[in-house]
Amino acid sequence: MSDIMEKDKDASMPVSKDSQINVVVNHAGEGDAIDLVRVFQNMKRGAGVFGWLTVLFVIIGICLPLLLHGFKKPELRVAAVVTLDYDVPDEEGKDGEMIPVANLTAPDGEELDLSQITSSYVLTEAVAGLSLPEKVTVANIRSNIKVERILTEDSRRQQEIASKMLADKNNAAYAQLQSVKLTYVNQFVVSLDNGFGDGKKVYLKDDELRLLLDRILESYNDYLAMTYADQKIPGDEIAVIDTDALDLMESIDLLKSAVTELYDYCDSRTDEVKDYRSARDGRSLRDLMETINTVMDVNVNYLSSYVYANSIAEDMDTMLSKYRYLLRETESKLEVANQTIATTDELIANYKPDRVLVGGQDQDGVQSTSVTTDYYNELMTTQAENYQLAAELEIEIADIKDKIANLERGNTTVKTEKAKEELKAAIETCHEVYLSVRAQMEEINGSAFYTKYADATAAQGERLSFISANKKKLILGVALGLFLGLGIWFVAAFAEEMKRAGSDKKGEVTE
Repeated sequence: MSDIMEKDKDASMPVSKDSQINVVVNHAGEGDAIDLVRVFQNMKRGAGVFGWLTVLFVIIGICLPLLLHGFKKPELRVAAVVTLDYDVPDEEGKDGEMIPVANLTAPDGEELDLSQITSSYVLTEAVAGLSLPEKVTVANIRSNIKVERILTEDSRRQQEIASKMLADKNNAAYAQLQSVKLTYVNQFVVSLDNGFGDGKKVYLKDDELRLLLDRILESYNDYLAMTYADQKIPGDEIAVIDTDALDLMESIDLLKSAVTELYDYCDSRTDEVKDYRSARDGRSLRDLMETINTVMDVNVNYLSSYVYANSIAEDMDTMLSKYRYLLRETESKLEVANQTIATTDELIANYKPDRVLVGGQDQDGVQSTSVTTDYYNELMTTQAENYQLAAELEIEIADIKDKIANLERGNTTVKTEKAKEELKAAIETCHEVYLSVRAQMEEINGSAFYTKYADATAAQGERLSFISANKKKLILGVALGLFLGLGIWFVAAFAEEMKRAGSDKKGEVTE
């Protein structure tokens, strides 16, 4: 009984200090582990110092780009607004009707290719004659150009509505964005940034940069005029008539054809071109067209009638052979044209209009109506052209037969020398009219009236703000400052935990 009471007494006695140390020694090895919780606790205790150190690093990261920005030349951006100024085909109106351009449509009615502003042709023409540093190449200029289109008011509102729907995570917005077709006004903005080349950039003077952008836009306007404007000068078909190598009748035929083509060339110009009055003599193309008609009646047609009425020919037999051959060729053409007319008539006669059913839910039955297709309309248009060609060939055949009949009479008593002198005078008069038309077109082509396709405002300079010019450097500086500050903060807390773990391990081994 006493033994049991002794054991209970021993069990109830408190454990001594030495016994606690022995317990820790028995668990040796746990004290040298790194506790991340303690690391973050250490960071919390050092927040007062290291937090401000991190803020300091961030401030340094922001100030460093500012210091570097102060040592280099401020960057300049020049920009200009370009307005398209020409007429385009009216797709909804009548055929051939032209309307002022209201969007980014090219003069031929297709979509305007704005990438041509940075094409090699435009940029090469722009820098021609400019004294630029060697490092400012066409490739460098192209990388510094930015073209921004301007949305119409309707498209801008559609974008705003779609953006709101996307912000609300509305699934219907994605389908709506697919169906939206953005439209733009007939203006766009072209900007050019200073600083050319890679690495150490080359900077132009402010006036040089503005001049370069102006030249680029002028070159682009020239490209549009060259591509879309009908600036072709009429060919000189009058001066090439060789009266010594050709017979009188051949020369007159060529002269009539050349003068007719000259009139048709003038008549094919737009009304604005025909109404343009020359700064040299105040005449317009319409005035010159009246002059052509007068010369045609007084000089050419009169001489032609005189020669053919009197059967004036230097070599009668040769001219008869030529006209008889021309008659056979023209009659063959007329035969082909008549065959085409017969074939087209047969197609039109056998054409069956499409039947379209028309009805409603409240009707017992449906009604049908006949409609024609584009094919039928094309047939009718082609047939009208065929009849016109046949009529022209018939007139030409009658004219050739009259010439042959006059030559076959061969009863002329008029000397050919006099007729040749009058022919040369007529050619000289007609050539003077040609030269007037040519001078008129050259003046029109060289004026802003005819070649101004893209009207650009003068290049306006805008200094890039510190933030816009150094946005990437600022972001990098802030990130680097945070990385250094937080990194040093964490390393210091980690080192403190390492030191604690090492001291605990040393104490355990000593015990």
